[in-house]
Amino acid sequence: MSYAPVELSIPAEHRYLNIIAACIGDLLAREEGLVEPAITTYNIQLAVQEISANIVDHAYGAASGRIAITMQVLCQPHRMVIQLLDTGVAFNPASVATPDLDEIHEGGYGLFLARSLLDDLSYNTRPDGNIWRLTKRLDV
Repeated sequence: MSYAPVELSIPAEHRYLNIIAACIGDLLAREEGLVEPAITTYNIQLAVQEISANIVDHAYGAASGRIAITMQVLCQPHRMVIQLLDTGVAFNPASVATPDLDEIHEGGYGLFLARSLLDDLSYNTRPDGNIWRLTKRLDV
């Protein structure tokens, strides 16, 4: 069954990002038929955390702003779709090199990790801001 979207708007600060993860956890706790529910929930939360942290650090930096979040569970295929909208500095995902996993780096894993955990990750710049769309299948 598909549900109506859940929408949040939070300040673009690290201390508020746990609100997104809590909402994801609560939404998925209501879902039946999840394959490995704890792992699936954690993977989605971690991917969203990584992208959201990048929005805070890179799209806004020292500037204040907000992140608008839309979350929805859809059927056929059973999946969760999350959109993150910010009005910060635009970003070019192609400019981020895949990290060398044989070497230790302090940062630079967020986008790689999110791509690895999700089924689809897209980014677009629009007149009203930057939009990330994260999709994770719930039935595989």
